[in-house]
Amino acid sequence: MTDRATTGRPLRLAARLGVALALAAAPAVAEGPDSPGPANYGRTPDTIIPFRNFHDPYLRFFQAPMEFLGAGRDYTPDVLPATVRIGLLGPLGSAPDGDLGQYMLEGVTLALEQANAAGGWRDIPFELVTRSDGGLWGASSNELVDFSYTDKVLAVIGSIDGASTHVALRVALKTGMPMVNTGSTDPTLTETNIPWLLRCMADDRQQGYALAEHIFNECKIDRIVAFRVNDRYGRTGISEFRDAARRLRHPLRAELRWERGDREFTAQLDRIAELEPEAIILWGNAADAAAVVREIRRRKMDVRIFGSDRLASRAFLDAAGLAAEGVVAAASYSPVSDLPRRRAFVEAFTARFDRVPETFAAHGYDGANILIEAIRTAGLNRVRIRDALYACTRHDGVTGPILFDTTLNDIGPVYLATARDGRFEYRRVNFSPAAPRAGGETPYRAMAQSPPAARSPDRGADRAPAVLRIGCFLPLDETGRAAVDGINAAIARDAALHPGGTPVELVLRDARAAWGDNAGGLAEMVLQDEVLAVIGSTGRRGTHLAEMLAAKLHFPVMTLCGTDPTINLIPMPWVFCVAPGDRTFGAHALGHDAAAVMLARIRSGVHSRRGLRDALATGDWHEGMTGTFRFDSLGRRVDPVHQASSGNGVQQ
Repeated sequence: MTDRATTGRPLRLAARLGVALALAAAPAVAEGPDSPGPANYGRTPDTIIPFRNFHDPYLRFFQAPMEFLGAGRDYTPDVLPATVRIGLLGPLGSAPDGDLGQYMLEGVTLALEQANAAGGWRDIPFELVTRSDGGLWGASSNELVDFSYTDKVLAVIGSIDGASTHVALRVALKTGMPMVNTGSTDPTLTETNIPWLLRCMADDRQQGYALAEHIFNECKIDRIVAFRVNDRYGRTGISEFRDAARRLRHPLRAELRWERGDREFTAQLDRIAELEPEAIILWGNAADAAAVVREIRRRKMDVRIFGSDRLASRAFLDAAGLAAEGVVAAASYSPVSDLPRRRAFVEAFTARFDRVPETFAAHGYDGANILIEAIRTAGLNRVRIRDALYACTRHDGVTGPILFDTTLNDIGPVYLATARDGRFEYRRVNFSPAAPRAGGETPYRAMAQSPPAARSPDRGADRAPAVLRIGCFLPLDETGRAAVDGINAAIARDAALHPGGTPVELVLRDARAAWGDNAGGLAEMVLQDEVLAVIGSTGRRGTHLAEMLAAKLHFPVMTLCGTDPTINLIPMPWVFCVAPGDRTFGAHALGHDAAAVMLARIRSGVHSRRGLRDALATGDWHEGMTGTFRFDSLGRRVDPVHQASSGNGVQQ
């Protein structure tokens, strides 16, 4: 187990665009022979970083490990216990996923037996206390309480179910109980800012990214459908793959579900057949997925099949039989690697339990060894054990190099397992790098050159409309009416200069209503009246509302509010501000110039929303009643006098 460096390493980035949060690139771990791939939060490949083509993030999250600032580090037991107790929480016996829980139990048991053979903790043996979380939802909270106060364990290993682990983690926060998770792939587990959990298994985010890279970049598949189990494992797992598919410009054709234990899939597979996908991705437990695969093969559907880590198991191969041939699944453990420690583990496990270990046994073994080492370092004190776990950056286990990020999540290697002749062939995933982004801020680049072009079709670009409409959204007070007069003056002048041109109409909405009514009116203007762009508002309240809707509905906004600098600090590639922030112009003049700039672009042949946005973003100079100006890379107004100045904070 390698200690964590004292300085935090940037790992997760988030970009706040309106009401959206996005992840962006940040250093995570040093690249090297055992490096997991791109140095981004959650091993996110460069090509899947949200909004990477536009702007650096507004705020960076998870820069350093979450600290525990509470008391308890000075506690020392008056009398040494007869055994050092460690708890195991998981599905045991007849509980759902009990087969996986049994593997985890056996892996942990083997690790503790080997530790005891090596002297335990100062010649005091380790003892494993087990409790099942397979009962009613939330039962894990009672089990954690019993672990803490009845069993008096020093730490808990588990569990496999994401919801159960989340509940247990909340109790761990209250009782001060370190947890080592060895079985749940829920990506949100380590993002709770609860500083008592370490996970030593690759989560669904990493597995989803590995599958997306393989499916879209290597296999060149375009049309894919998701079919998942209707529980938390399926829901949180497929969400990461769905996001990756969308960012790689291959959105899912559909997402269908089955209930756990179902064996009748006629309706879902009929619907999938109608969509004519090239591939299906399955996210569920081994038995259910095997039944789906058998039915797909029976129907002779011409699709490739991919799946989550639960499919990379002997149970899936046995249940699917010959139908498993060619199925590709993500995997967090390669049972065929040539690591000496893995071979020694397999030999010891097989001799002890008379069967070959699988994924959950290997992760349970690694997690138990990480915890044992932390106890030997920290002693019989829960808080200091937590500190020892949070000091860990790397552990070389039987599953390979386990690399921890600042959330104490395992970002080590991920594998793809392909079913061939009744067994799986494994290979490590290497993420492909993306082309480097050009330096500087680029939120207003031409959308045709960036991924959002696929999500923002240029509606109307292939047809000449009979009439063009410009929306006006502002409070119809004295200032607002003056702005409307200026807009109408610009439209009248344009009509006189172009008597045979496409007529332009102004659609007006008063922005003095309640927030919800304003949102509805603005959406109606965009969706029903089909305005080409919106001018407004004269105030920050209406402008921010228009900004949020523009992010969703994709229409240009020309604001007349120059008093709120935050309007253009958010890199929203649809918002332009005609008002300067350091001088005041009359509302009539600002309204006139906003409309005149749009009309000039319309008369140059632009009659679609994205085309107008791109034309406004070129950086060309405009002549108007308020003088000569253009828009910079953030959509802010730039005047010639400011362009010539230095050190004024305006990006050119």
